[in-house]
Amino acid sequence: MTHPKEIAVVVLAAGQSSRMKDIKLLLPWKGSFLLQHVLSTLEEIKPTKISVVLGANASKIKERLQIDANSTEIFENPTWKNGLGNSISVGVRHILASDVPPKGILICLADQPLVTKEYLGRLLLEFTTQDVAIVASKYEKRMGVPAVFSPSIYPELLNLNSDFGARVILEKYKTSILGMEAKGFLADIDTPEDYEDIYNQNHHQ
Repeated sequence: MTHPKEIAVVVLAAGQSSRMKDIKLLLPWKGSFLLQHVLSTLEEIKPTKISVVLGANASKIKERLQIDANSTEIFENPTWKNGLGNSISVGVRHILASDVPPKGILICLADQPLVTKEYLGRLLLEFTTQDVAIVASKYEKRMGVPAVFSPSIYPELLNLNSDFGARVILEKYKTSILGMEAKGFLADIDTPEDYEDIYNQNHHQ
């Protein structure tokens, strides 16, 4: 059985967030800020490594982040403007450059603060106990991230270079993916209105 310590994580945090007035990943959340909160949640599942892919506003974000250098590394993707798929490819290549390739790669977005360690734990449990190449989060009518990919999918992750993220891979394998119901966990924050709504729903006075 694969153990969480044999799973590596890629956190996609490179986008411009052009519809936001501020740097999205630095917006306040639960006494911290969005990206720091997401990383704190990921650290609780104790993966072998967390790699954070930065792009736009990288220097300002790095100034604020507090990380455990033993478990988390931050690096900049110089080609982040090529889109989400490009950042996935760069993040996976970075992880695979280590001595021992992980037995699975969990891909997460930096702007999904509602994802809990319990949900991620269930995602990893299914991946480690079921004979499947991909365990993905189930949205209303499609699969998405957070998702865990087995080594058989690594070559395809490395070849991504579009703005569609892993969607093309999830679509290709849709009949064999194990989907985890993720209702309530997967609210993306794309606009100031999204942020205000989600913030107010999750911060009680």
